[in-house]
Formats: sequence, structure tokens, C-alpha cells
Amino acid sequence: MTQSCAVRAPAVFLSILTSVVAVSCATAGRPVEIDVAEGIRAGTGASVRFDAQTPSLPAGVRIEDGLSREEAVAVALWNNAAFQVSVSQLGFARADLVDAGMIANPVLSLLFPVGPKQLEATLRWPVEVLWERPRRMAAAELSLDAAAQSLVQSGLDLALSVRVAYTDLALAADRQALAREAAAILQRIDTLTQSRLAAGDIAELDARAARVDAVRSVQDAERAVHDVSIARERLRMLMGLPADDASLNTLQGSSEVEGCGSVADLLKRALAARPDLRAAELTVEAAAARLGWERSRVLSLTAVLDANGEGTEGFESGPGIDVGIPLFNRNQGGRLRAESALQRASAAYVLLQQQVGLDIREASVQFDQARQSRIAWGDRIVTPLAANLTDAEESFAAGESSYLFVLENSRRLIEARVREREVAADERRAQARIERAAGIGCQAVTGGAQ
Repeated sequence: MTQSCAVRAPAVFLSILTSVVAVSCATAGRPVEIDVAEGIRAGTGASVRFDAQTPSLPAGVRIEDGLSREEAVAVALWNNAAFQVSVSQLGFARADLVDAGMIANPVLSLLFPVGPKQLEATLRWPVEVLWERPRRMAAAELSLDAAAQSLVQSGLDLALSVRVAYTDLALAADRQALAREAAAILQRIDTLTQSRLAAGDIAELDARAARVDAVRSVQDAERAVHDVSIARERLRMLMGLPADDASLNTLQGSSEVEGCGSVADLLKRALAARPDLRAAELTVEAAAARLGWERSRVLSLTAVLDANGEGTEGFESGPGIDVGIPLFNRNQGGRLRAESALQRASAAYVLLQQQVGLDIREASVQFDQARQSRIAWGDRIVTPLAANLTDAEESFAAGESSYLFVLENSRRLIEARVREREVAADERRAQARIERAAGIGCQAVTGGAQ
């Protein structure tokens, strides 16, 4: 080996190492939190934070006039502890990306000049990283994007849970108020019935039935109080608020439930907007990238720089390579695992597409059924019963009927109003499920369809 070759060899080797290390250090994680925040905002209209420590209200939320359903969603996305647990998955995915971009350290071997032994040094560095690293990083980047989309879906799932819990609390409050009215009416009926029993106008059997109804109504009213407390605490936990927070004491009045469009429009929108569907697509792409990486791991190649202290021309150094000859181990297990992962990811993507269609069709049927029931109860039952009560009050005022007749009509109207509120709550729950199934609010879907 000539002196010029001995000088150039380590210089070239170190130049390659320096370039690779520079590329490795230049790798930086992308701001996926911004993509997650934008995705959740597009689906819910609310903001999120990724470092929640103490419960607080997000900017723009004012609850002095009562808590609305969308304000409850905004507060939950701001404070919910379970969502913060899901946020940690981004850190793990980003760590995997950092690991994928890391360059293997060179290995320096030294043989010390003891006795007649001359000084020898060998520097080894796995060269296969040059063609494996891009594939490995591509797979890790896709996995990070998939984790971000999964986090967006977690936000939409949380919004669904909050909307359903808010509807349950509003319904429980309505039931409590109506149960008190019903209890007061049935107690008055019981009082009048006992008076008629004392006068000998009715039998003991009729009076006993009225007494049982009155006692049962009191029990229903007491149970309604506990139902409100339970529903409030469930919503409080989802919103991440402390037990002494008074934000849930007053709810805003319910607005008209909007339609969400046809099943075809919803399905089209869902296929484009569902974050979990996009995450499944990215998982398939990541599995394909990992398969390419595993296929590239058949050949192992290590660059070697060998030097000794006392050659024929003094200090000598020279390059070389170590090649792993793939006679037996061609990474068959790694490739097979990658192929299986790709097959599983592809099947999971198809399954999720089918599930999206089922979610939309099922929620749409539930919404249509609940809306028809609400309209029917309002027009065909509640309205006629309200008219009957008005006629009964007028008849009592004219002395043509007893007050007991008025109370009976009031009781029947209250029972019908309870059922009307229940089917209205079913309609709101179905709307929330449609929004979750479509991956976007109903207003955005209908606005886009116009």
C-alpha cells in the first residue's frame, strides 16, 4: 500500500461517517400535534391541549348563561384525563421515528503493543444502514401519522360520549321536574279520592289504587333526583372538572335537532373524513414500508478501516469490508412477519370500511325512527292531551265536571310529555352517533351537500 492511499483511506471513511451523522442529526419530528388539533377542530369545532395539568375552561367558553352541549365538548377536550393518556401515544410514535433515524455507532477495536505485538486498530461501521435507514424511517413516519389520526378519532369518540352524557343529564333533569309535577298531581288525586271514599262515593279498592299511585309517584320523584346526580357526575368526569365545580348545575335549553343528510352523502363524507379510516390506510402503507425494509436486510455489509503501528513503511492503514454471505439466513422470519402484518392491516382496513357503512346506516335509521316518534308524540298525543286538559279546566270552571277530572288529564299529559322527552333524547343521541360515524358535524355535512 502506498503512503497516499494510506492517508486517503481514513479521510474518505471519516467523510462518509460525517455525512451520515449530519443527516441523522438533521432528522426532526414533525409537529403532528398541529395536525391533530386541526383534525379535532374540523370534527367538533373545539380546541385541544396536549399538556393538561389542572382543570380549566378553554378560551371562548362562557357558562354564566348555562352550559351548552358544544361547550361541554370543548371543556372535555380541554381537560379529559383519558384523552391525555391517548396523547402519550404520540410521544411513543415519535420516539420510534427518532430510533428509526439513528445511525449505528462505529466500533473501534484496539490491540495494544505489548511485548513484540505491534499496535493495531480496526474501525468497523455497518454500511447497510445507507439503504435500510430510508425504508425504516418511511415506515416510522407512517406509523407516527397513523398515531396522530388515531388520536383525532379518540377526540371524536370523546365528543360522542360527552354529547350522549349531556343528553342523558338534560333528560334526567326533565324527568325530575316532570316527576315532581306528577307526584303533586297524584297526591291531590289521592286526597280527593280519600274524601270521596269517606263520603261513600267510591269503593275501598279505588281509593287504595289512588294511594298506591301517589306513593309510587313520590318514589319516582326521589329516584329522579338520584338519576340527575349520577348523570351529572358521569358528565363531570368526561369534562375533567372537580367535584365542587358548579358548571353543570345549569344547562342551556335544547335547540332544534338538525338533519344530517342522506346515507349516501354521509358515507361519502365518512370515507373522506373518518380519522380512524385514514389511520388504517396509513397502517397499511407503514406495513408495506416495513416489508420493503425487511427485504433489504438480506445482505449485511460492514465497512472496515484497519491500521497498524509498524508496517514496512511505518504507520499503515487501509479500508476493507465484511460481507455477511446470505447462504442460510436471508431474514426469512422478518419478511414473513412483515408480510403477515401487511395482510392483517389490509384486512383490518376492509373491515373498518364495512364498519363505517354499518355505523352510518344504523345511526341514520335510529335518527329517522326517533324523529318520527318525536313528531308523532308531539302532534298526535301531547297536543291532543293538552287540548283535553284545557277542555277539562274549562268544564271544571263552568261547574260541569269535578276537579278530579282535571287532575286525571294533567297526569296523562305529564306522562306523555315524559315519553316525548325520551324520544327527543333518542333523536339527539342518534345525531351524535351520526356525527361520530361521519367524522364531522351534521351542519358541515348538510352544508357541503347543498
